[in-house]
Amino acid sequence: MLGPDEQFTVVSLSGQTPKVPKQINIISMLLGPRFSTDVVVVETADHARLSLKLSYNWHFDIPRENNTEAAAAIFSVPDFIGDFCKAIASRVRGNVAQKTFDDFHKNSADLIRASVFGKEEDGTIRNTLRFKANNLVITNIDIQSVEPVDSKTRDALQKSVQLAIEITTKSQEASARHQAERLEQEARGVLERQKIEDESLAEKSRKKSFKSTI
Repeated sequence: MLGPDEQFTVVSLSGQTPKVPKQINIISMLLGPRFSTDVVVVETADHARLSLKLSYNWHFDIPRENNTEAAAAIFSVPDFIGDFCKAIASRVRGNVAQKTFDDFHKNSADLIRASVFGKEEDGTIRNTLRFKANNLVITNIDIQSVEPVDSKTRDALQKSVQLAIEITTKSQEASARHQAERLEQEARGVLERQKIEDESLAEKSRKKSFKSTI
């Protein structure tokens, strides 16, 4: 029941994928953990434009004991979903813009996590991103898809994938050929040793036969 001096606060949140403002109206805030999905268009240093579909795991880090101030902070950011999606998209775009398409294609997961979470002094990637204004914590980022925006980038991505498959295939063929050559050499070595041993036994037998004849 509402008191005479109380009223509901309606919160309008972004929704859909990619995020669109004022799609969800709520009067109760779920603490999580939950996840949100967004689409971010980025451009690499060599002007390859890519559409990234990213999924974020998040929750509000609020003490379970009575903490009115911390609980009220949840509502201090009217559209927290739209805000954190924009903040993450800005970080991702800034980092990807410094990398070539080839670098991004090879290390996309680490590059995105590093751009969002940052790194420790020893170079390891942090595990969380915290927004102090409303105690929101992002705990994980998952790359669901990477799609080229233009045909030129799509062709480059296809060639890169084909080249990777070709390199892997040739590497496996070379490894199999090397293994076969090694086994063949070992077999020849065994055969040569057996031949020498047989000749040695034959020579000993011939000498023994010659002595018995004398």
